[in-house]
Amino acid sequence: MARKRYNIGQKLKLLDEFETLRQQGYSRRKAAASLGVQPIQIRKWTHNRPVMQQCPRKKKSICKGRLSALKHLEQPLIGWCLDQRAEGIPVTYALLQIRAGQLDEEFRQRPEKSQYHMIRALCRANEIVLRCVTHQSQRRPQDVADEALEFLVVERPIVGAPGVNLDVVLNMDQTPVFLSMQPKRTLNLRGETTVNGRKTSNSTNRVTASLAVSASGLKLKPMLIFKGTPNGHIARRELPALPQRNELVMVCQEAAWQDDNNMAKWIDLCLVPYLQEYGQGAAAILYLDAFTAHFSASTKAKLETQGVQLRAIPPGCTGLVQPIDVGVGKPFKDRVRQKWIEWMMRQDAEAPVMTNASRADCAAWVAESWRNLPQSILKNSWRKSGFSWFPADVDDSEDADAEIADVDFADAEDAEVADVAVADAAE
Repeated sequence: MARKRYNIGQKLKLLDEFETLRQQGYSRRKAAASLGVQPIQIRKWTHNRPVMQQCPRKKKSICKGRLSALKHLEQPLIGWCLDQRAEGIPVTYALLQIRAGQLDEEFRQRPEKSQYHMIRALCRANEIVLRCVTHQSQRRPQDVADEALEFLVVERPIVGAPGVNLDVVLNMDQTPVFLSMQPKRTLNLRGETTVNGRKTSNSTNRVTASLAVSASGLKLKPMLIFKGTPNGHIARRELPALPQRNELVMVCQEAAWQDDNNMAKWIDLCLVPYLQEYGQGAAAILYLDAFTAHFSASTKAKLETQGVQLRAIPPGCTGLVQPIDVGVGKPFKDRVRQKWIEWMMRQDAEAPVMTNASRADCAAWVAESWRNLPQSILKNSWRKSGFSWFPADVDDSEDADAEIADVDFADAEDAEVADVAVADAAE
């Protein structure tokens, strides 16, 4: 039978269980046998326990291996890397290779492959790994965080004042929803040089969803913006016939994006009915990012007519303080993606050409995904750790965070990232 190897976390757990059994009167031999290990293993682990407690729990050995050939460069290289990351500058193995070559002539003379393996080993020994960038900005992260906190210092007294109805403290933003969400990664046999992946006949088609939530966790009716002529056949005949017409506001625009006309429709068809139901005469506050259509003259005038106070979220700070970006967009799009996966499972894999989902499919996904978002997620999107709009609140954010964390977002499309980047640039 193959010998079982335990990682350090498992060894420490077994030691705790061993001590518990000893306190219950078990002999050393009997306690070790009941745990499926040998007494000599227990003795060895007990001796090494102080060292193991300082090691990563997933390692299987306390041995550090060979000394790094870059030991003399470890401090300046790792320090430089961490300084760059503190400024938000991306760092790769290739950049570290160049930096090491600048510091050491002997390293620069080594083969490139050898350089790579040395740099990679040095990084792994210092718990530095490659990560996907989750937030992009043109400014230093600390500068953005400082501006976001300054913004909250001004806004917290406004939204937290006595008598403020949190049902009408609102945030709205747009997010793209794609009709095709083919992953960039796939399971495949190891060693094959070409990994094929089929895509739909037009994988770039997308719609824009305008989503809005209140600080109390209520939802406004979403607006879906499809690509098409505003008064064309799709807008006049197809969309009004969809079953989701009572759950969604569906309109068309030539680029499937938000503009002044669609902002006016959102106000009339989404915001005003919501305020009539939940406003109870209270003054509403609407927070929007700096996208042009959000602060056009026509939008400002229309909101002023409805008695809505329009307030701007600083550019670049939306990832920290805009609730839609902080806690709503990801769980919503994860649910939409799951609907697309279920739809793909029902398609004919032998069809010569794979087609996109229809507008009816997309409307159904959005309606159901929005309907199934729990209130706790929407409420806690206003309560990001360190950037909460309501820092004194005692809420169920841990439950909401746990639910968000359960969903895997690793397969985000490159195309989706590109479109979001274009939208951010427009803003």
